Amino acid sequence: MATGLKQRGRADFNFLADVARWSGLELQAAAEKDFDGLVEGKDLPGEVHERIRTATKLLENGSAAYGWDRFYTRLVAERQFEAAQFAYDDGVEAITAEYDATAAEGGTVTLDSTVKVPAYWSETDFHLAPGGWEGHDRMGFMIHDYVYDLIFATGGVGAVRPNEKFTDARTQTAEAGLRDRYDSILELGIGTGRYAISLQNVYPDARITGVDLGRTELEHAKLVAARHGFAWDLRQAACEDLPFEDDSFDLVTAFILLHEVPQPAARQILAEAFRVCKPGGEVLIGDVAPYKNQSSLFRCVVLDWETENRAEPFWRGSLLADRPGLVAAAGFQDVTEFGTSYPWVTRGVKPLNEGVSA
Repeated sequence: MATGLKQRGRADFNFLADVARWSGLELQAAAEKDFDGLVEGKDLPGEVHERIRTATKLLENGSAAYGWDRFYTRLVAERQFEAAQFAYDDGVEAITAEYDATAAEGGTVTLDSTVKVPAYWSETDFHLAPGGWEGHDRMGFMIHDYVYDLIFATGGVGAVRPNEKFTDARTQTAEAGLRDRYDSILELGIGTGRYAISLQNVYPDARITGVDLGRTELEHAKLVAARHGFAWDLRQAACEDLPFEDDSFDLVTAFILLHEVPQPAARQILAEAFRVCKPGGEVLIGDVAPYKNQSSLFRCVVLDWETENRAEPFWRGSLLADRPGLVAAAGFQDVTEFGTSYPWVTRGVKPLNEGVSA
């Protein structure tokens, strides 16, 4: 793996990861202790979103630790892509050389210049990435090899606590399939292929197809596949309008996709998942647990902050939504949900057509 890192980039990432880890561990612990004192003896009535708003105001007015934790969390979010840009400029020759050397490996990328890009995707600078997912010619590389691996992996982000392993949540989701083997798997919103690695490791004989809107994410997913000796069929497409025939895949799955889209889009995506899933096949969704399934109200406040402060505009809607209800409304049966704060898994089965056996 050629990250092209030089001293400036390494120092930037180490500093940001250390700040994020310290804030997430030390300041959040102090803020939670403050919160326990602030709510002691108080009744916070109402629905979960109302309780979160009330608790947020209590913390904002009564906990300096909470204020500083949020300050440093925002600081890291703002600086991480600036640091990535500097590091990329320093190491561009080594990075480009790896792309060139693996051009014939990792499967195929099929781009579509006619794809209809949803406004929510093109108009949002997700995670404060300047210009969003396509804000840089190698944004996929910078997200995967720099921001995820060098900051998030130790400093944590969102629902991932400091020092937690990203791969653990992805593997747990992949292992939640009902079968031991799948011939064909479709990943919706494959991004840079981090979840696809887990899928391929858990189901080594499966043919994996992935769709995403981002060219740079697909190109980097191909490189990631090449690094691991895999070969994936990667397509540029909107998950709401998939370029596949009905009944094409044994398993249709997504990881941390639904909190990146508005609820109407989530319903369209699940309808498409149902259409391309084979009768008797499954849908498997891994994401952040809804607020009602979080471990504490304090944790809900920390998570809800993401909505307005780290360019996660659809976060709150997703964590308040009835995901099993959405999956069932798409047509899936035997819908169930389970897991931890992260990952939270929602699974359903497409009914068998009359005269068709599994």
